[in-house]
Amino acid sequence: MSNQHFGNPLNEQRQLVEGQAYVLREDMAVFEVSGPDAKKWLHSLTSQNIQGLKPGDSAEALLLSPNGHIEFQLKVIATEESVLVITPFESRAALIAWLEKMVFRSKVKISTVDFLVVGAFTELETDAPVWVDPYSKESTTSVRYANDRASFPYREYLMAEPPKLARAGLMAYQALRIAAGRPELSDIDDKTLPHELDWLSSAVHLSKGCYRGQESVAKVHNLGHPPRRIALLHLEQGDVLCNPGDAIEYQEKTVGKVLAAGLHFELGSIALALLSRNTPYLDLSVRVGQNLYQASQQVLVPHDAGKAANLPRPAAFKLSRKNV
Repeated sequence: MSNQHFGNPLNEQRQLVEGQAYVLREDMAVFEVSGPDAKKWLHSLTSQNIQGLKPGDSAEALLLSPNGHIEFQLKVIATEESVLVITPFESRAALIAWLEKMVFRSKVKISTVDFLVVGAFTELETDAPVWVDPYSKESTTSVRYANDRASFPYREYLMAEPPKLARAGLMAYQALRIAAGRPELSDIDDKTLPHELDWLSSAVHLSKGCYRGQESVAKVHNLGHPPRRIALLHLEQGDVLCNPGDAIEYQEKTVGKVLAAGLHFELGSIALALLSRNTPYLDLSVRVGQNLYQASQQVLVPHDAGKAANLPRPAAFKLSRKNV
C-alpha cells in the first residue's frame, strides 16, 4: 500500500486535524550531533539561535549559501547531551557530508540514529523527543511578512514505534501544510531566499551572530525586496489537481510556478505558488497540461516585503481591478 494515503485522503485530513491520526514522515530522517561543542557549533553555522536552547526545546534552522539562498532545512531538538536534527531524507547524506567538512577543531560527533518521525497535530502522551513547529507562532526574534497566518499546530515525535492512532498518508499532511502556507525544502530551487517563502519568521534569528548568508539576509530585509513572493491559490475548478512546476499566468504572461498542490477537505483544490514580486493581487491562471484553470490568489508575502525602513504601500496594489 502506498504511504501517500490509506483510503480517503480527505477523511485522513480531518482525522489529523482532530488529533485522531498520525502521519509517518518516511520522507524525513534523523541524525545526532553530540559532544561538548554541539550547540555552539551548530549555532555558528545556521540561521537560528541554537546555543540558547535548553533540553527539550526545539527550533527550526536553515543552512544558506553565501548569497543567502536556502540549501538545507534543520528541525532541531535539544537534549541533555546532544542535538537531534530532523531533515528531509533525500538531503540528509549531503547535509551530513557538508557538516563534517566544517568540524575543524570543534568537539562534535555526527552520527545517524534510527527513529520513526511521527507527525501529529496534537500532543501525544509520550516522553519521546518532540519538535514543535514554530511556523504559525508569532516570532519575537525575527519578522513575519504575512498579515495573517493560519493555525498550524504541527509536531514531529521521534519514536521507536508508532502511536496507537489511525494512520494518515503523506497526501493528507501535504494538503494541510499547503493550506497553512507552510514551506518545506521540496519547495525551493537554487535561487530561493527565505524571505520569498516567509521563512524568516520561524527559521531565521535576525539578531544572532555571523553565519553564512547572513549579509544577504540582512540586505534584502533592510534595504530591498525579495524578487519573488509566495501565495496560496484556490482553483475555481475544485476537482483539478495541478502539479509542482506548472506555470502560472496573468494576461497570457507567465508570472510564476506551482510549488506544491493538493485537495483540501474544506478548501478544495489549492496550491502554493511562487510569483514575481510585482504580480498584481488579482485572479491568475494555472496551466495544467494544455488547459488553463482560473485561480483566486491569497497573498501570503506582500509585494513590499523587506525594506524594514518601509514606505507606505503604493495604492496601485490595493485589491482592485481598476489598478491594473
